[in-house]
Amino acid sequence: MTTDPPNSRLAAFLLAEAGDCIAAGRPGHALQLLAKSYTLNPGGPAFRPLADACRLLGRWEQLASFCARQQRLQPDDPWPWFHLAAYHLQHQRFLAATVPLREALRRDPTLPEPWVELGNLWKRLGEVQRAIVCYRQALKAAPGCVAAQDNLLFSLLFSDRVTPEQIAQAHREWGRRWLGEGVPPQLLPGARLRVGYLSPDLREHSVASFLEPLLRHHDRQRFEIVCYQCNQEEDAVTARLKGYADRWRSIAHLSDDAAEAIIRQDRLQLLVELAGHTADNRLRLLARRPAPLQVTWLGYPHATGLDAIGYRLSDAIADPPATADHLESERLLRLPPPFLCYQPPADSPEPGPPPAARTGQVTFGCFNRIDKASPATLALWRELLAQAPTAILALKSEVFADPAATERFITRSGLPADRLRLLERTPDRSSHLALYNRIDIALDTFPYNGTTTTCEALWMGVPVITLAGGHHAARVGKTLLEAVGLGDLVADTAEGYLHRAAALTQDLNGLTQLRQRLRATMESSLLCDAERFTRNMEDAYRSMMASLSA
Repeated sequence: MTTDPPNSRLAAFLLAEAGDCIAAGRPGHALQLLAKSYTLNPGGPAFRPLADACRLLGRWEQLASFCARQQRLQPDDPWPWFHLAAYHLQHQRFLAATVPLREALRRDPTLPEPWVELGNLWKRLGEVQRAIVCYRQALKAAPGCVAAQDNLLFSLLFSDRVTPEQIAQAHREWGRRWLGEGVPPQLLPGARLRVGYLSPDLREHSVASFLEPLLRHHDRQRFEIVCYQCNQEEDAVTARLKGYADRWRSIAHLSDDAAEAIIRQDRLQLLVELAGHTADNRLRLLARRPAPLQVTWLGYPHATGLDAIGYRLSDAIADPPATADHLESERLLRLPPPFLCYQPPADSPEPGPPPAARTGQVTFGCFNRIDKASPATLALWRELLAQAPTAILALKSEVFADPAATERFITRSGLPADRLRLLERTPDRSSHLALYNRIDIALDTFPYNGTTTTCEALWMGVPVITLAGGHHAARVGKTLLEAVGLGDLVADTAEGYLHRAAALTQDLNGLTQLRQRLRATMESSLLCDAERFTRNMEDAYRSMMASLSA
């Protein structure tokens, strides 16, 4: 009879102890145990949890050292290559991070995790079609991979190669997996309508900029508010939002079973989902129908595909009745425009004069995510710069901290390098907003428009040119601009987009005057009228509940 060597038995014991420490919320001690287990049994099963612990605690140099050792000991193991990509990303080497992920997949192309991470990386670099291919490969390897499903659906919204009908069909096909998943509880009447808000973004996040005015202005005599936070990250915004809720539930650490039990115990009448297929969503929890009526709003610019969600809230500008309803899995309930309300940051810098008034050189700018700059968008920007030969274009992205990624973007975009001003991520929101004082005219992206960035530009006095398309994500810019009385900056064609941008460049005096009055105009506009918007939302809630009770 053979027995395991003493070192192997001790390594296994330490590995088990580390698991208990992780479960008990002691990752630091778990890391020590895992490191000792790996030392006792090099190349053994401790590597993967050890790498996870290093990433959780931000021990990046340790992670790189363990990955290098595992590569020597187990040359065919894909996991050290997978984790090495995270080390590169931490050091803002975005393009370099693609190399270890490809090495991981060369060793095992059936693993979904490297495919998903590679897709995420290509998307961050703005190469959406490459990302879509990766997500589909992940689903080919593992059809039930949740991360691949959500990322694929979300990425389709960024692509200029798929039609609105194709996007809608993909969401419906996803939703068919969850048909009949749960039975809703009985609708119980009460003196106040009990409304729940479910989101991973109840913190410093764009979603909070639109949710907070609603929570703050709810009629608390008629509505009881319960918030469900699906993210463990908390900050000063979280603390503020907690003050608006009657009850606050942190469910990020809970399984769907446990979270469902809590929501059913709260006896909601209406549950509002705020994430769609974005990160840390709990759509699969909603498939269990823990509330009698479930609604999606704000956080995702498309139908979710989930049959358990009864309504999506929008307006007739973003979702015209004649063209939008056939794309929906949920029933559209259209609010009086706009379908959202913006809360400007309290620490906003003051708008400065347009830089062209000083230099005579117009600066266009776009601070949207670089993955929203589709090939069609880039082509239009190239044409715009060709028509305005002295103008420059300012773009902002985290990937511009990486010289290799920056060079790749310039080459791929075809934009003239000498007329680009590529800005990196700023440390805080105030410094981000101050960058708008460096641009004269903001350019929206398509087919996925900006939302928060458009509001920020307008708040800083910068007019925005947008191109309205055929589905919600491509029409948000139109909703926002019409809400502040700037509907003349909305184009229906590429030629109209170019014409509107050119017209602004030829009237620097008018641009200066617009800059001076735009913040005050926005403050008094429908876009910032929180009281009106909240009453509209509350009317919509009562209307939906009445139809459910009928």
